[in-house]
Amino acid sequence: MIPHCLGIDHAVINTAGRIDDALDQFARLGFRLTPRGFHSTGSVNHLMMLGPDYLELIGVPPENAALRPELAGSPRGLNAIAFATDSAAGAHTALAQAKFMPQPLKSLSRPVAIDDTVQDARFALVALPPETVDWGRLFVCEHLTRELVWRDGLRNHPNSAREITRITVVVPDPFTEASRLAPLFAESSMRPETERAELSLGHLRVDLITAGLLQHRLGESACDGEGRASYMAAIELRCTSLDAVRTVLRALPARGVHDQGSRVIVAASLACNTTIEFIE
Repeated sequence: MIPHCLGIDHAVINTAGRIDDALDQFARLGFRLTPRGFHSTGSVNHLMMLGPDYLELIGVPPENAALRPELAGSPRGLNAIAFATDSAAGAHTALAQAKFMPQPLKSLSRPVAIDDTVQDARFALVALPPETVDWGRLFVCEHLTRELVWRDGLRNHPNSAREITRITVVVPDPFTEASRLAPLFAESSMRPETERAELSLGHLRVDLITAGLLQHRLGESACDGEGRASYMAAIELRCTSLDAVRTVLRALPARGVHDQGSRVIVAASLACNTTIEFIE
Protein backbone atom coordinates (compact mmCIF):
# COMPACT_ATOMS: atom_id res chain seq x y z
CA MET A 1 0.00 0.00 0.00
CA ILE A 2 1.30 3.44 -0.99
CA PRO A 3 1.19 6.14 1.73
CA HIS A 4 -1.37 8.86 1.02
CA CYS A 5 -3.35 6.60 -1.36
CA LEU A 6 -6.45 6.00 0.73
CA GLY A 7 -8.97 4.17 -1.47
CA ILE A 8 -11.16 5.13 -4.38
CA ASP A 9 -12.11 8.76 -4.93
CA HIS A 10 -14.01 8.24 -8.17
CA ALA A 11 -14.30 6.16 -11.33
CA VAL A 12 -14.32 7.76 -14.76
CA ILE A 13 -16.48 6.78 -17.74
CA ASN A 14 -15.31 8.19 -21.06
CA THR A 15 -18.26 9.21 -23.24
CA ALA A 16 -16.14 9.54 -26.41
CA GLY A 17 -18.01 12.44 -27.98
CA ARG A 18 -21.44 11.29 -26.80
CA ILE A 19 -21.79 12.92 -23.40
CA ASP A 20 -25.41 13.96 -24.05
CA ASP A 21 -26.36 10.35 -24.79
CA ALA A 22 -24.53 9.16 -21.67
CA LEU A 23 -26.24 11.79 -19.54
CA ASP A 24 -29.62 10.56 -20.72
CA GLN A 25 -28.71 6.91 -20.18
CA PHE A 26 -27.55 7.37 -16.60
CA ALA A 27 -30.55 9.55 -15.74
CA ARG A 28 -32.74 6.66 -16.92
CA LEU A 29 -30.80 4.36 -14.59
CA GLY A 30 -31.95 6.46 -11.64
CA PHE A 31 -28.92 8.67 -11.03
CA ARG A 32 -29.07 12.33 -10.08
CA LEU A 33 -26.41 14.04 -12.19
CA THR A 34 -24.72 17.36 -11.57
CA PRO A 35 -24.93 20.16 -14.15
CA ARG A 36 -22.25 20.10 -16.81
CA GLY A 37 -18.84 21.10 -15.58
CA PHE A 38 -16.11 22.70 -17.68
CA HIS A 39 -12.55 21.80 -16.72
CA SER A 40 -9.66 24.19 -17.04
CA THR A 41 -7.97 21.43 -19.09
CA GLY A 42 -10.64 21.44 -21.82
CA SER A 43 -12.83 18.47 -20.85
CA VAL A 44 -16.46 18.53 -19.67
CA ASN A 45 -18.19 16.32 -17.14
CA HIS A 46 -21.24 15.29 -15.15
CA LEU A 47 -20.93 13.65 -11.72
CA MET A 48 -23.01 11.11 -9.84
CA MET A 49 -22.10 11.83 -6.23
CA LEU A 50 -22.29 8.85 -3.88
CA GLY A 51 -21.20 8.69 -0.23
CA PRO A 52 -17.42 8.51 -0.02
CA ASP A 53 -16.88 8.44 -3.80
CA TYR A 54 -18.54 9.20 -7.13
CA LEU A 55 -18.93 8.31 -10.80
CA GLU A 56 -17.84 10.76 -13.45
CA LEU A 57 -19.00 11.00 -17.06
CA ILE A 58 -16.31 12.83 -19.01
CA GLY A 59 -16.02 14.06 -22.56
CA VAL A 60 -13.91 16.32 -24.73
CA PRO A 61 -15.42 18.80 -27.21
CA PRO A 62 -13.86 18.31 -30.67
CA GLU A 63 -12.16 21.69 -30.53
CA ASN A 64 -10.33 20.63 -27.33
CA ALA A 65 -9.28 17.14 -28.44
CA ALA A 66 -5.61 18.09 -28.60
CA LEU A 67 -5.74 19.18 -24.95
CA ARG A 68 -6.91 15.77 -23.68
CA PRO A 69 -5.49 13.14 -26.07
CA GLU A 70 -5.77 10.43 -23.39
CA LEU A 71 -9.54 10.85 -23.57
CA ALA A 72 -10.11 11.91 -27.17
CA GLY A 73 -8.33 8.79 -28.41
CA SER A 74 -9.97 6.32 -26.02
CA PRO A 75 -13.10 4.16 -26.51
CA ARG A 76 -16.38 4.66 -24.68
CA GLY A 77 -16.68 3.07 -21.27
CA LEU A 78 -14.84 2.86 -18.00
CA ASN A 79 -11.60 4.73 -18.43
CA ALA A 80 -9.92 5.46 -15.10
CA ILE A 81 -9.66 4.84 -11.37
CA ALA A 82 -8.88 7.91 -9.26
CA PHE A 83 -7.45 7.20 -5.83
CA ALA A 84 -8.37 9.42 -2.88
CA THR A 85 -5.58 11.14 -1.01
CA ASP A 86 -4.96 13.50 1.88
CA SER A 87 -1.91 14.90 0.07
CA ALA A 88 -1.24 14.76 -3.66
CA ALA A 89 2.33 15.94 -3.02
CA GLY A 90 2.83 13.22 -0.43
CA ALA A 91 1.38 10.60 -2.78
CA HIS A 92 3.73 11.76 -5.54
CA THR A 93 6.74 11.27 -3.28
CA ALA A 94 5.53 7.86 -2.12
CA LEU A 95 4.76 6.67 -5.66
CA ALA A 96 8.20 7.76 -6.82
CA GLN A 97 9.85 5.90 -3.94
CA ALA A 98 7.88 2.79 -4.95
CA LYS A 99 9.25 3.12 -8.52
CA PHE A 100 5.88 3.88 -10.11
CA MET A 101 7.34 6.94 -11.88
CA PRO A 102 4.44 9.37 -11.28
CA GLN A 103 3.98 12.29 -13.63
CA PRO A 104 4.42 15.83 -12.28
CA LEU A 105 1.79 17.25 -9.94
CA LYS A 106 -1.00 18.88 -11.95
CA SER A 107 -3.66 21.45 -11.04
CA LEU A 108 -7.25 21.30 -12.30
CA SER A 109 -10.30 23.44 -11.65
CA ARG A 110 -13.87 23.95 -12.82
CA PRO A 111 -16.44 26.63 -11.94
CA VAL A 112 -19.37 25.60 -9.73
CA ALA A 113 -22.53 27.68 -9.48
CA ILE A 114 -23.86 27.88 -5.91
CA ASP A 115 -26.87 30.08 -5.24
CA ASP A 116 -25.98 33.44 -6.81
CA THR A 117 -22.22 32.90 -6.86
CA VAL A 118 -19.71 30.99 -8.97
CA GLN A 119 -16.74 29.41 -7.22
CA ASP A 120 -13.87 27.28 -8.49
CA ALA A 121 -13.67 23.65 -7.43
CA ARG A 122 -9.94 22.95 -7.32
CA PHE A 123 -8.04 19.68 -7.51
CA ALA A 124 -4.44 18.47 -7.36
CA LEU A 125 -3.75 15.39 -9.50
CA VAL A 126 -0.90 12.91 -9.79
CA ALA A 127 -1.14 10.54 -12.74
CA LEU A 128 0.76 7.32 -13.21
CA PRO A 129 2.40 7.08 -16.65
CA PRO A 130 0.24 5.61 -19.45
CA GLU A 131 2.42 2.51 -19.68
CA THR A 132 1.58 1.54 -16.08
CA VAL A 133 -1.52 -0.30 -17.31
CA ASP A 134 -2.90 -0.80 -20.81
CA TRP A 135 -6.52 -1.03 -19.68
CA GLY A 136 -7.12 2.55 -18.52
CA ARG A 137 -5.73 5.39 -16.44
CA LEU A 138 -4.67 5.49 -12.80
CA PHE A 139 -4.27 8.74 -10.91
CA VAL A 140 -4.48 10.29 -7.45
CA CYS A 141 -6.95 13.13 -6.82
CA GLU A 142 -6.81 15.57 -3.93
CA HIS A 143 -9.89 17.76 -3.42
CA LEU A 144 -8.77 21.22 -2.36
CA THR A 145 -12.38 22.47 -2.15
CA ARG A 146 -14.23 19.34 -1.13
CA GLU A 147 -17.26 21.28 0.05
CA LEU A 148 -17.97 22.36 -3.54
CA VAL A 149 -18.12 18.76 -4.77
CA TRP A 150 -19.88 16.78 -2.01
CA ARG A 151 -22.89 19.08 -1.64
CA ASP A 152 -26.21 18.52 0.08
CA GLY A 153 -28.87 17.06 -2.17
CA LEU A 154 -26.51 15.60 -4.76
CA ARG A 155 -26.09 12.18 -3.13
CA ASN A 156 -29.75 11.15 -3.03
CA HIS A 157 -30.43 9.04 -6.11
CA PRO A 158 -33.77 7.45 -7.05
CA ASN A 159 -31.91 4.13 -7.42
CA SER A 160 -30.45 4.59 -3.89
CA ALA A 161 -26.81 4.04 -5.03
CA ARG A 162 -24.34 4.96 -2.28
CA GLU A 163 -20.81 3.67 -2.98
CA ILE A 164 -18.52 1.97 -5.47
CA THR A 165 -17.57 -1.50 -4.26
CA ARG A 166 -15.94 -3.25 -7.21
CA ILE A 167 -14.44 -2.56 -10.63
CA THR A 168 -13.92 -5.45 -13.04
CA VAL A 169 -10.95 -5.30 -15.41
CA VAL A 170 -10.23 -7.74 -18.23
CA VAL A 171 -6.58 -8.76 -18.68
CA PRO A 172 -4.95 -11.76 -20.38
CA ASP A 173 -2.98 -12.80 -17.27
CA PRO A 174 -4.64 -11.78 -13.97
CA PHE A 175 -1.82 -13.14 -11.80
CA THR A 176 0.91 -11.18 -13.57
CA GLU A 177 -1.13 -7.98 -13.59
CA ALA A 178 -2.04 -8.30 -9.91
CA SER A 179 1.58 -8.98 -8.97
CA ARG A 180 2.70 -5.75 -10.67
CA LEU A 181 -0.02 -3.59 -9.14
CA ALA A 182 -0.18 -5.12 -5.65
CA PRO A 183 2.00 -2.39 -4.04
CA LEU A 184 -0.72 0.17 -4.88
CA PHE A 185 -3.29 -1.74 -2.84
CA ALA A 186 -3.71 -2.86 0.75
CA GLU A 187 -4.55 -6.51 0.07
CA SER A 188 -4.25 -8.94 -2.80
CA SER A 189 -5.41 -12.44 -3.66
CA MET A 190 -3.85 -14.20 -6.64
CA ARG A 191 -2.67 -17.56 -7.89
CA PRO A 192 -0.73 -18.42 -11.05
CA GLU A 193 -2.64 -19.81 -14.04
CA THR A 194 -6.08 -18.84 -12.78
CA GLU A 195 -8.74 -16.71 -14.46
CA ARG A 196 -9.08 -14.20 -11.63
CA ALA A 197 -7.08 -12.13 -9.15
CA GLU A 198 -8.27 -9.55 -6.65
CA LEU A 199 -6.83 -6.32 -5.29
CA SER A 200 -8.44 -4.21 -2.59
CA LEU A 201 -7.97 -0.79 -1.02
CA GLY A 202 -10.44 0.69 1.43
CA HIS A 203 -13.94 -0.34 0.35
CA LEU A 204 -12.89 -0.85 -3.29
CA ARG A 205 -12.17 -4.25 -4.82
CA VAL A 206 -10.60 -4.54 -8.25
CA ASP A 207 -11.25 -7.87 -9.95
CA LEU A 208 -8.77 -8.78 -12.68
CA ILE A 209 -10.31 -11.49 -14.85
CA THR A 210 -9.92 -13.06 -18.28
CA ALA A 211 -12.20 -12.20 -21.19
CA GLY A 212 -13.59 -15.73 -21.05
CA LEU A 213 -14.58 -15.37 -17.41
CA LEU A 214 -16.21 -12.01 -18.15
CA GLN A 215 -18.39 -13.61 -20.81
CA HIS A 216 -19.27 -16.46 -18.46
CA ARG A 217 -20.30 -13.99 -15.75
CA LEU A 218 -22.11 -11.38 -17.81
CA GLY A 219 -22.94 -12.83 -21.22
CA GLU A 220 -24.89 -10.32 -23.32
CA SER A 221 -24.62 -7.76 -20.51
CA ALA A 222 -20.85 -7.45 -21.02
CA CYS A 223 -19.29 -4.40 -22.64
CA ASP A 224 -17.70 -4.34 -26.07
CA GLY A 225 -13.93 -4.61 -25.69
CA GLU A 226 -13.53 -3.30 -29.24
CA GLY A 227 -10.70 -5.71 -29.98
CA ARG A 228 -8.63 -4.76 -26.93
CA ALA A 229 -6.84 -7.44 -24.92
CA SER A 230 -7.21 -5.42 -21.70
CA TYR A 231 -10.00 -3.04 -20.67
CA MET A 232 -12.16 -1.90 -17.77
CA ALA A 233 -15.47 -3.70 -18.09
CA ALA A 234 -17.91 -3.32 -15.19
CA ILE A 235 -18.61 -1.44 -11.99
CA GLU A 236 -20.48 -2.65 -8.91
CA LEU A 237 -22.43 -0.18 -6.78
CA ARG A 238 -23.85 -0.74 -3.32
CA CYS A 239 -27.33 0.69 -2.91
CA THR A 240 -29.69 1.09 0.01
CA SER A 241 -32.52 -0.83 -1.66
CA LEU A 242 -32.57 -3.19 -4.63
CA ASP A 243 -36.31 -2.61 -4.76
CA ALA A 244 -35.59 1.05 -5.49
CA VAL A 245 -33.30 -0.10 -8.31
CA ARG A 246 -35.99 -2.41 -9.68
CA THR A 247 -38.59 0.34 -9.62
CA VAL A 248 -36.38 2.72 -11.61
CA LEU A 249 -35.33 0.09 -14.13
CA ARG A 250 -38.85 -1.06 -15.03
CA ALA A 251 -38.93 1.46 -17.86
CA LEU A 252 -35.83 -0.05 -19.52
CA PRO A 253 -35.87 -2.85 -22.13
CA ALA A 254 -36.30 -6.16 -20.31
CA ARG A 255 -33.43 -7.86 -22.11
CA GLY A 256 -31.04 -5.19 -20.81
CA VAL A 257 -31.81 -5.77 -17.12
CA HIS A 258 -31.02 -9.04 -15.35
CA ASP A 259 -32.35 -9.52 -11.83
CA GLN A 260 -30.43 -12.24 -9.99
CA GLY A 261 -32.15 -11.68 -6.66
CA SER A 262 -29.16 -10.43 -4.69
CA ARG A 263 -27.83 -8.47 -7.67
CA VAL A 264 -29.38 -6.46 -10.50
CA ILE A 265 -27.26 -6.14 -13.64
CA VAL A 266 -27.70 -3.47 -16.30
CA ALA A 267 -26.24 -4.32 -19.71
CA ALA A 268 -23.38 -2.21 -20.98
CA SER A 269 -25.46 -1.30 -24.04
CA LEU A 270 -27.67 0.80 -21.75
CA ALA A 271 -24.83 2.53 -19.84
CA CYS A 272 -22.16 3.98 -22.15
CA ASN A 273 -20.51 0.59 -22.75
CA THR A 274 -20.21 -0.03 -19.00
CA THR A 275 -21.93 -2.91 -17.22
CA ILE A 276 -23.51 -1.67 -13.97
CA GLU A 277 -24.08 -4.16 -11.14
CA PHE A 278 -26.24 -3.10 -8.19
CA ILE A 279 -26.02 -4.89 -4.83
CA GLU A 280 -27.35 -4.10 -1.34
